[in-house]
Amino acid sequence: MTRHRLFKAVVAAVVSFIVVGCATVLAVPMLGHYLVAVVNDPSGLPALETDPRVHYEAGAKACALAVASLLPAAIERVEKAQRRPFVREPAIGVYASREAYAKANGLEDPTIAATSRAGRVILSPRLCDREFSRLDSVLIHELSHAHLVSWRFSLLTRRPPSWFTEGLAVMVSAGAGAESVSERAAAEAIANGYAILVGDEGLWVDFDSIPFENNPPRDTLLPRQRLAYRQAAMFIEWLNHLDARAFGRLLLLVEDGENFKESVRASYGRGTLQLWRGFVSALKLGNRGAY
Repeated sequence: MTRHRLFKAVVAAVVSFIVVGCATVLAVPMLGHYLVAVVNDPSGLPALETDPRVHYEAGAKACALAVASLLPAAIERVEKAQRRPFVREPAIGVYASREAYAKANGLEDPTIAATSRAGRVILSPRLCDREFSRLDSVLIHELSHAHLVSWRFSLLTRRPPSWFTEGLAVMVSAGAGAESVSERAAAEAIANGYAILVGDEGLWVDFDSIPFENNPPRDTLLPRQRLAYRQAAMFIEWLNHLDARAFGRLLLLVEDGENFKESVRASYGRGTLQLWRGFVSALKLGNRGAY
């Protein structure tokens, strides 16, 4: 092959790689979100001298200091609930502007309160302002996600189903993400046929994609996302009360990157759907002792 032909072949290969890569990002939105978040990593922001884990945008230092004061207890709570310490110290990003926050959360959506990306917690400006009362619980919720990822993260391991990760985070944070939906209302929704669908896989890409047995009416007073989070948390709490040792084993297996379906069966001797049916039966019998 001549030098000219070799050059053309290399250029063609590079162009092909770029085209395939762009097509992949467009075809897999979550990968695109991840790349946006990587480019806007909060670790590039200034860090508090008193706690280098907390990074902040200009104008958000006071809120960053508040986060730093909450962080030790929040980490302790997550580690106790999830049965082991963080693999590495989590990085926290605190934002003052909606625009910077939207880029950092990878979704380019300034309306969500917080998110966790690759073990980093990203906090919205609203938590520093009109929703300051939620700061502690939302921080714990996102740290729950960060903890799980810190142990499990691998591009080769399939993520656990969203009902499990979100239900766990709501339980650990004592309700963050499901504040406006009570357990009674969530139980009544299940009895009326508006139950989330649980399985051994399935990611909630956005709130509209959360699968229900029957979709709740649009005019319901129960927000779709918070209803799903509450039901998932109630199921997680029931699993924990049913057998705390089995639940601890399940957590460790999931954190170690094991297959979710096999981990549930290895821990409880039953499958996910069989356990869910047991949970629903307990609700019908009025057995609310697990909560």
